[in-house]
Amino acid sequence: MSQKSRKQGGIPSLFLRMLLWSTLLWVLLLGITLGLTLHFSLSTLEEEIEGNLISTSSSLAQSDMVRRALQEGYCSEEMIDYLDLLVQQTQDLDIITIANTDSIRLYHVVHSRIGQRFVGGDEGPALEGESYLSDAVGTLGYQHRSFTPVLDETGQVIGFVVTSTTMDRLDTLRGEIVQIYLHLAILLMLVTLTLSAALSLLIRQGLHGFSPEQLIRNYLTQNELLNNLEEGVVSTDRQGVIRMVNQAAEEMLGHQAQLLEGRPLDRFISGKDGGSLLERTGETLTTSHPNVLSTCIPLEKNGTRNGSILILRDKSETMREAEQLNGTRHIISALRANSHEFMNKLHVISGLLQMNKAEEALSYIGTVSALQSQTIDPILQRIYNPNVAALLLGKETNAREMDIQLTLLNNSYLPQHSRFLSTADLITVVGNLLENAMEAVNVQHQGSLRSVVLQITEDEGCLVIMVTDTGSGITPQVMEHMYESGFSTKAGDGRGVGMSLIQGIVTRCDAGIEVDSEPGSGTTFTLIFSTPREDRRK
Repeated sequence: MSQKSRKQGGIPSLFLRMLLWSTLLWVLLLGITLGLTLHFSLSTLEEEIEGNLISTSSSLAQSDMVRRALQEGYCSEEMIDYLDLLVQQTQDLDIITIANTDSIRLYHVVHSRIGQRFVGGDEGPALEGESYLSDAVGTLGYQHRSFTPVLDETGQVIGFVVTSTTMDRLDTLRGEIVQIYLHLAILLMLVTLTLSAALSLLIRQGLHGFSPEQLIRNYLTQNELLNNLEEGVVSTDRQGVIRMVNQAAEEMLGHQAQLLEGRPLDRFISGKDGGSLLERTGETLTTSHPNVLSTCIPLEKNGTRNGSILILRDKSETMREAEQLNGTRHIISALRANSHEFMNKLHVISGLLQMNKAEEALSYIGTVSALQSQTIDPILQRIYNPNVAALLLGKETNAREMDIQLTLLNNSYLPQHSRFLSTADLITVVGNLLENAMEAVNVQHQGSLRSVVLQITEDEGCLVIMVTDTGSGITPQVMEHMYESGFSTKAGDGRGVGMSLIQGIVTRCDAGIEVDSEPGSGTTFTLIFSTPREDRRK
């Protein structure tokens, strides 16, 4: 699946879930807030209505006009008009009733009910001098009432005043408040949806279109891939602080990720000259840490360096690979030389036969056969490792073409599987030693002794490899640097590797190497391997 399709599959899930959860959260908060506020508003409304009812009934009960009307047993026209106007102008007041101690109405908002008995049956406490609130069914329906007794000059109850509002009015007022809050809730819901959508889009942009599950899955996959690499990978920020390492890097640096991450890289590893590895760009560096090569890759954006990726490689593994490649090169060179020489001999025989010189051809074949017996047979009879034998046959052919006598000493012996060196290591050591010896001899003037002597002897105790040449010798100055990778006294690319590879094998196998050289006379290399290797099948 492409990256684009993965993003498109993850966005709806993230968007909808963020929208759903944020909306639910906002709805919950809004519900709680609006519920509490609505309850407070309704309670306040009821308290205000009750306060108006109590205030109005108390004022009327204390007025001389009401007291005089109760004493006289009727209300004047002026008083009736006043009370009608009071009902009309007082908010939340629907009914005013004035009744005597016999519960006979002296005033009612509906004038036809004046003189009739008070309806509701809840006036008893008022006749006993108590002020209170009550809910009862009157002639105009279910009402919320405020009772206040009327007292004469001696403090005797002479009647009572009732102010009330109908429950229909209360329900209407409550409905208006609920409707206002409903509109407010819808408005806030729309705002919530908008904010949730905006938040989801912001998170989507921040995650580059990936869902959290995809990010976790990608992280785990990439982490698994990194930990399965043979190369060490170290990621740092612009200040050189380690942010991430894989398992190979932990092994090469000798510490766990918990100790490495969050600390400066230079505390654990630095360049061979002591400088920071992150100051170089795109070049391979040799670190001060044993057997580690590093490559620094800068991470830049808009021309600004945001960090670095450091690739660490085990130098010993690189050396082994180089040894195998170098050994293969020697074998191919040997086979090519034998093929070339064989074709030359066939051409000579073919030419003699075309010239009808059969006896000369037979004589040439005999000479070649004798020469082969003198050179090939000793190698095959003493060197049982086929790859090393092929290498020596090729080197012998090359030496003959260069007019150099290559001699394998009679006391040489090498089994098919050496106890001390692998075939790849044997080819690397013997091939490079012979190559260097032949080159040293080849620069000598004509007429001087041109020979290379090889001895390979292995027994239960050790493996001895000795190469002696009559070349130009090695000066003390050259001997100080000849094991350094890339150092060579000859011009050309790819030089200066052979002796470095040999030194690496000697060090790894805990062997000894002796060099006896005299400038102008020749050189002898003696290598002694006495530590058995673990796997003798290679």
